[in-house]
Amino acid sequence: MEGKAFALVVHDRPEPCQALKLVLRRLGVDSFSVRTQADAVLLLEQTHPHLIFTDVQLPDATWTDLINVADTATVPTCVVLVGTSNEPEALQSAQNYGAFDFISPPFESEAISHLLSEALALVRVRRDQQSRAVA
Repeated sequence: MEGKAFALVVHDRPEPCQALKLVLRRLGVDSFSVRTQADAVLLLEQTHPHLIFTDVQLPDATWTDLINVADTATVPTCVVLVGTSNEPEALQSAQNYGAFDFISPPFESEAISHLLSEALALVRVRRDQQSRAVA
């Protein structure tokens, strides 16, 4: 992976996000956890994460609300929905609302590494395009 990636993990429940954070750490991705969308909004503009992993259940918002917040951020990011559904409709629904992907445990390093490569490439392209547009 080119450069150091940073992920914001938004979750109120220990599972499944704690297991994901361990895989991210093993893959060299720094992460920080917050419990609410309100906390995520505060950190989003301060930390400019490459990725936001959000639990499907948040105490103060829906995951679609968090995607809308990420879409209006000053720096592009990718949102990945984290849940326990094996339904193909879950991925389709997440992508229809603007999520990059939907993942479920168990989190295998190879699959997460592949997701990270694709998501980070997209974020870097978007950030490069944004910086060129500003220049």
